[in-house]
Amino acid sequence: MTFTVRNTGRRAGIEVAQVYAGPSPDLTALGVDQPRAALAGYRRLELAAGERRRVTVAVTARTLSSWDTARHDWILGTGRRTLRVGASSGDPGLTADVEVGPS
Repeated sequence: MTFTVRNTGRRAGIEVAQVYAGPSPDLTALGVDQPRAALAGYRRLELAAGERRRVTVAVTARTLSSWDTARHDWILGTGRRTLRVGASSGDPGLTADVEVGPS
């Protein structure tokens, strides 16, 4: 996921941009337990006052997978997934819907 982070302050600072993945409708239909928002990746940035930087955080297939206790294996959560970017799980930040296909 690629996005822009900007320091709007007058001093240099540190930000940890976090990407969260929402549940998969396909795994929900299978009855697999999933969190409402799972940390999918993050990036620690040091930004000068007023600096803006384009950032990419890789979201892997394993991050989008959930453990299926019946199969005793990880299953990729396919279908429409919501990815959110923010400073924490409570920060609404940016939102994007992505389509995850089978690997």
